[in-house]
Amino acid sequence: GEVFIKYNCPINTSNMNVMKDQIKLYQELALEMMAEAELNEKELAVVKKMMAILCENLKAKGMSANEMYDMFAEYEMIAHLELLRSECKALNLQKCYTHICISLLRYTKVVRMDKAFLDAGLACKDMKLYNMAFIILNRYLDLAEAIENREDQEILAALSEDTSLKGTDIPTPFDAPLAEKNLLTEAKRNEIRDWVLQVSVQQKAEQKLGMRKCEECGSSVYEACLTCPNCKKMSEPCVASGYPLAKQGVVYCKGCQRGALKEYWTEYVKATQYCPWCKSVQSAF
Repeated sequence: GEVFIKYNCPINTSNMNVMKDQIKLYQELALEMMAEAELNEKELAVVKKMMAILCENLKAKGMSANEMYDMFAEYEMIAHLELLRSECKALNLQKCYTHICISLLRYTKVVRMDKAFLDAGLACKDMKLYNMAFIILNRYLDLAEAIENREDQEILAALSEDTSLKGTDIPTPFDAPLAEKNLLTEAKRNEIRDWVLQVSVQQKAEQKLGMRKCEECGSSVYEACLTCPNCKKMSEPCVASGYPLAKQGVVYCKGCQRGALKEYWTEYVKATQYCPWCKSVQSAF
């Protein structure tokens, strides 16, 4: 990856076959780095930089309105959120950390699915977002069971019938290959299962995701959805949380001009004094 950065990630747009091979190579490299259970921050920084250069190169060639550009821009955002997630965890910025974990669920065709659900579910549980924790940890347990018993058709069928995340932009368990082996021991998974059961029995949680109102059509949409399933309006992700930017309460970095929702920007910038995206010195609002 660093070698490509050194040579400015060349893309040969005059030869279609060469360009296809180059794009495939960049894509495979990025996917390989981002699919690990334990992500390496140095590698993530390389992916983010590489994708930024590729987007700039495509833009310079007048190709910013195509699928390749969108794919590289998405990989850049995933690498950014993964880097920010570990930074926020280290700084104990609970609000940013939790919402980044939730946002990463929409990218589980790229990042490891069971890990993303485990992280997001535990983060929601710690923040007492019990409805979200209940649904997300339930999905994690189903995925873990499918990994453990990958030949069991009944388990796979139950997973395909689960509608708790319907109407969201979160991929289904069948959109990505199952991990080779589980992250947690059976004993640890049983602890999570006991908590989910306890919450269910005590009726502490409803099987209901956090929702927001689409600013375009007014329909009720899953709160972290970047695309309204009804009118298809797309929102830009906030650079401090990954959540969709709204018309109100948005702060723009004076350096990179990227937008962030005020509450997450404030939590992050108060602790760091810089923009989550470009790291230029900024002030909290």
